[in-house]
Amino acid sequence: MTAHMPPERAMPSQQAVDLVVALQRCLTRFHALQEEPPVLDGQDGDGFTMLARYVEARRARSMLFGQGLFADPAWDLLLTLFQAELEDRTMTLEQLTETLRLSMNVMLNHVGILERRGLLAEHSLSPRGQRRRVMRLTPLAVDAMTSWLSIAFGAEEGAGA
Repeated sequence: MTAHMPPERAMPSQQAVDLVVALQRCLTRFHALQEEPPVLDGQDGDGFTMLARYVEARRARSMLFGQGLFADPAWDLLLTLFQAELEDRTMTLEQLTETLRLSMNVMLNHVGILERRGLLAEHSLSPRGQRRRVMRLTPLAVDAMTSWLSIAFGAEEGAGA
């Protein structure tokens, strides 16, 4: 009798994971070749304001309820870098760890995961070492975050029109 995992618990094969990663890389390259960066259509600055309020509310939630209760470092990292991207700023790993109040080990773990998924890329490397690495979202990540922002905060605008 052969034992096998039930379908709801089956883990993806390494081939499937490799295929997804390869597809994400292709999409990243495709988006990088586009002449114009993705934009927030019809937001007129409201989307930026809503994002800033959302990020600030998440930070306040951590201060009020404690750092670990609602821990989602990867999402906080994406949000922070997306906000920096919209404000035409860059952030080093050191700045990210301070802003998000994460240890460097936790930060490096999540940076690695996001890099492997094609969502994060190193912008430049300072001779000062690993902590001075400047991280940026890839065009694929910017597209995804832009879509999320439109879906999350654009629904209110459509309801009133």
